[in-house]
Parts: sequence; structure tokens; C-alpha cells
Amino acid sequence: MSKPSNTLYKALQDFPRKRITLEELSRFCAESEHLYEQIKELTNQGILVPIKSSGTNGNQKNPLFMRYTICIENTMQVSPDEINALHPRLSANGYLLRNRMQFNNNRAFLCRLSEWLTDQKGNDMMSRRERSFDIFGEEKELDHHLRLLEAIGITGDMLRYYETPEQCFSDYIPVRKSTMTLLICENKDIWFNIRRLMYESQANTLFDTQIDGVIFGQGNDITGKDKFRSYAAYLGADTIRFLYCGDIDRAGFDIFLRLCKAAEELHIELFLPAYKKMLELSRNIQLPDSDDGRCIMPEISGILPHFTTDEQEQITHILQNNKRLPQEILSYPVLADNMR
Repeated sequence: MSKPSNTLYKALQDFPRKRITLEELSRFCAESEHLYEQIKELTNQGILVPIKSSGTNGNQKNPLFMRYTICIENTMQVSPDEINALHPRLSANGYLLRNRMQFNNNRAFLCRLSEWLTDQKGNDMMSRRERSFDIFGEEKELDHHLRLLEAIGITGDMLRYYETPEQCFSDYIPVRKSTMTLLICENKDIWFNIRRLMYESQANTLFDTQIDGVIFGQGNDITGKDKFRSYAAYLGADTIRFLYCGDIDRAGFDIFLRLCKAAEELHIELFLPAYKKMLELSRNIQLPDSDDGRCIMPEISGILPHFTTDEQEQITHILQNNKRLPQEILSYPVLADNMR
């Protein structure tokens, strides 16, 4: 790299500290407009790095930071030829040429990535950490450079990796298809029993509804921000119909409604045949009190019309009296009798 034709540059070479104030810079350049142009030029070259926490001078036309870090030695070690020698994808948007300190500070990472982009063959996708280990022998190396990759314009598709879902729910999907119907179970026992019947007897129809798999929703866990949405995207199917089955109580309906809100685009439905069977089996049973002390009454005006008048009365009675009709009433024998 040739020395910049900038009057500030010679002064910075002899400056005794690594950090310099705007006031000190102004002493080396009398005219404020030239000062702005020269600082901007040195900033683009990575010779001056703004200390953003120092704030600006308040000049809207020519804003400058109040303090800078001087990086002459490191910057001078980087020539444009080194950056241009990288794989074209790494230099395509010009970010590294404008920010040569980034190249200098991440030289080993960028050079190895350039080698991989040049030599890589095949289109196999893998998770980000798997790809990181594949390229660098370190599973978290890509994690440490995500901002740099974004600045350069490198995407996960370019590196043939995908993001592992934030929450990997326990599921059983014997055959992945482009179009599927999947049943979400709030509680573990019913999920396990349906899974068991699907595995042991290859049953795939429950209450006359064909299902392609069953998912353990893990109670409230499923409602976490982007958790189920990211899981659904990871499945990679063109069309998925999601059915939901949980407890008939305040907490159970609250979980369902929050899930529908968190993943609105998935159009999750109540698995009505299961709920109707639960209500049928509970008609002559004294239900236990709910152990949920939050006293949250869910808004079920959109749910009740799917049930008969008698069923609506049952549901309303359960919720108003804070009772609990657990999923576990659909025991293994009940499921076995209604699954083929």
C-alpha cells in the first residue's frame, strides 16, 4: 500500500499515543473542510478508527467523532492485492478494501474461507457449526465472525449451511413428505403413546384423521419466541397442517392461543376429535381443581363455536370453575382403540 497523500498522515506517524482527540487532529489541519475530508479518507482506509462512544462534534454537515484510534502499522501491512487475491465473493462488495483493518484482524479466517470457497465441491447442506468444523476444524469459528460475514455479503446459502432451530422439539415423523399433517401434543404421555402406536403397528390414523407424525410440545416451551416457527421451517416441507391437542383447562387453552399468536402464519388448529373424546370420557367424572394459580381466563370465543352446545357448556363450566381435564384421560387403551 502506498502512503496516503494526506497531510494528517505524517503527523499521525509521529504521534506518541494510539488514541487522538478531534481537537488534536484539528491542530494538524487549519481548515475545517479539509480536516473533515482528510479524516474521512483516513477512516475509510482504516488508519483512523472512530471511538463511537466518544460522540460527535454536532456538525450535521461534516460530522466527526471526538476521539479516534490510530492504526497505521497494521493498515500498512495490508495491500489491495492481498484482498483482491481472495475468492471473488469475499471482495465483491468492496467492504474489505474500504476496511483493511478488518482483513488484517481476520486474515487467517478470511484466507481459510477463501480456500474453502475455491475448492469446495458438492451441494450438501449442514448446520452452521457442522460447516464451521468442516472448514476450520473449530465448530464455533463461524459464530465468532457473523458480523464480518454479513458486512462482506456472505450468506448461509453461500456457505451451504442452515441455522439449527432454536428449539428442537421431540418428534416422531416416520417418513418426511412435502405435504404432511402433524399432531402437537401438550403433554409427554400422550405423545409417547401415539408415537408408540405409530412405531409398533404403523398406525397413522387417529380418530379418523390421518397423521404423518407427532410432536411433543413440552407445555409452555412451545410458545417461546420463534421456537416453533423455526422448528417448522427446519422441517422443510412445502405444506404442513398442524393440529394441536392439550389439556382442557385455562392453562391448556392459553398455551394453544399463545402458540397460534406466536406462529400465526402456520394456522395451527385444535385437534377437535381428541377434545370431543376427552369431554365424552369426562362426563361422569369429578374433575380435579387446576393447579394454575395465575387466574388467567383465556379468550375462547373463537374456540367454542367448533363444539356442540353441550360441549360448549362443559368447557365453559370447566374454565369458570378453574377445573382441569388433562390430556391423560386419553390413555393408551383409548388411543389404541381409536388408532389404526
